[in-house]
Amino acid sequence: MIKRNLILILILVTCSLEASAAAQSAHVHGQGQVSMAIDQNLISMTLESPGADIVGFEHEARTAEEKTAVTEALKQLSNPMFVIQLPESARCKVIQASSEVTSKNGDDSHADHEDHNEHESEAHGSFIAEYQLECANVAVIDFITFVYFGHFRSAQSLMVVLIDKNGQHRHKINRDIPILYLKK
Repeated sequence: MIKRNLILILILVTCSLEASAAAQSAHVHGQGQVSMAIDQNLISMTLESPGADIVGFEHEARTAEEKTAVTEALKQLSNPMFVIQLPESARCKVIQASSEVTSKNGDDSHADHEDHNEHESEAHGSFIAEYQLECANVAVIDFITFVYFGHFRSAQSLMVVLIDKNGQHRHKINRDIPILYLKK
């Protein structure tokens, strides 16, 4: 049991380092980051996505409409099944789920579009969600569908770092084919 927990901790630390490195890279609208670890019957996942992808803006919510949009997005992102879909036969249950909005200074590198001229000095908000699921039968999970794209229309792709029994893998998932296939 202790060995298994140590392995899980090492996997989560590695995922956290990957997420931190990704968060320090260029801020790209339309592209989120996912760090995921699958260890025995546990799935741990962190999602980070630009505010523009989730609610259509990145600044701090000012109007009642913007505040409602943020509140609703946080509620949705607090449910991992709003982000991913797993086979029912895996019998997964949520152990932990949380979401928050973070803000970075407006001096990030922006290579993806020109529309930052009017708000270069503003902070860029991102949504971060963290999940932990326990599955009775993780072996039946051959793929994970990212239903996230169906809920957040501005989201175009997710850069996924996955650590599982086969090692560490990088994948780019997009709205056209929102499926992460797992190697067996």
